[in-house]
Amino acid sequence: MSRAIEGAGSGRQERWAIIGAGWSGLACAVEGIDRGAAVTLIDAAPAVGGRARRVDLKFGDVHYTLDNGQHLLLGACSQTLALMRRVGVDPDRALLARPFSLRYPDGWQLQAMRAPAPWHLALGLVGARSLPWRHRIAMAGFVAQAGRDGWRRDPDCSVAQLLLSQPPELVRRLWRPLCVAAMNAEPELCSANIFLNLLRLSLGGRRHDSDLLLTRKDLSATMPLAALDYLQRRGTQILLRQAAIGLHRSAHAWSIELREQELSFDRVVLAVPADSAARLLGSTTLETLGETIRLLHGLRYEPLATVYLRYPGGVRLAAPLYALLDDAGKGRFGQWVFDRGAIDASHGSSILGVVIGGPCLRDPVDHAVLCSSACRQLQADFKLPPSQAQRVVVERRATLLAAVGLQRPPARLPAPGLYLAGDAAASAFPSTLEGSVRAGLEAAGLAAADRELRI
Repeated sequence: MSRAIEGAGSGRQERWAIIGAGWSGLACAVEGIDRGAAVTLIDAAPAVGGRARRVDLKFGDVHYTLDNGQHLLLGACSQTLALMRRVGVDPDRALLARPFSLRYPDGWQLQAMRAPAPWHLALGLVGARSLPWRHRIAMAGFVAQAGRDGWRRDPDCSVAQLLLSQPPELVRRLWRPLCVAAMNAEPELCSANIFLNLLRLSLGGRRHDSDLLLTRKDLSATMPLAALDYLQRRGTQILLRQAAIGLHRSAHAWSIELREQELSFDRVVLAVPADSAARLLGSTTLETLGETIRLLHGLRYEPLATVYLRYPGGVRLAAPLYALLDDAGKGRFGQWVFDRGAIDASHGSSILGVVIGGPCLRDPVDHAVLCSSACRQLQADFKLPPSQAQRVVVERRATLLAAVGLQRPPARLPAPGLYLAGDAAASAFPSTLEGSVRAGLEAAGLAAADRELRI
């Protein structure tokens, strides 16, 4: 049983407000409740999950429950998997686990074997298809050297600079797709150190750390809804459709202004995107937050689109996930394709999801163009029939740009009882689900530790 966090001299539980009910805010709320705080979770949206949740889409006269963007977890996402178990979700049932594999429609393939690390990768290189031996040696040498260097480059540089020694075709087929998948930006724009940290946790870790974990049902069912139920059963106040429009500091508490009420708290965690956090911090008029606000205004977000295509019954790919060779100049925008029916056998339909990352969305592209491009790309690569219906889901601010020398504010902000979570907080991770969960847990841990220091 957790010990109640008492308010100063009052014998009551400390009141925490967590603004933002995405994966980071939910992780923070669960940790706060388990540490004995009285938590209020606030979000302007009508549902929890933030930028990783399910949506109901209509394909002609048929409705499907899919995701607002196709996400992929790794076996190294230890904190996310632990959180799922804590709120009552069995990862073995909720996620489809497959050994790390990068497979293209033309037969190029690299797949880790089910063997102890590091042999899982070594044997995978031996059994790779359409991969010249000099490329296999170059990849193995790069991973080994990165490990010897402590998975860090000092000073930081771009991923493109990090990969200068690698054969161009290996960059095109392996390293660039991994960079775009994890960081949603071209290697020329991304931080080498953040990329190396991801490689450390996956390719440089234990065998199962490199496993690909695909959500069987939908993102909301994977964690957010179970976390919501967990919080409600423990007395958490959930305020959805409630936008926080102001934040003010009194002598011993924080006051959060909502549209129809004002609430008082001992501690506040901002688990929202950078621009929303900057707006709320600006409303405090505290001079100590000036540098934090400046850093938040300097952060940039990248878009992400998923084109869902419905095919005649029985259409399936040979594997649940394929990489695609994108070329925006030739109208090939898709970078990955997921076969929802292969991931979830109970889906009962032929739905393919084509992921289009930030590099292809810098310039506005009409949804109809994205749909027709995805259809043509899959027809050319897999010899599929024309799709029967298409839908596009676009998240304009899907991921934070993990730029070279990225500076983010720390989780403990320079104001008493105020904390930052989500991808806007300083972290060794880009905008991944694991990074969000870890940021939420860190903010809650700092809030609890600060309270204990005052007792």
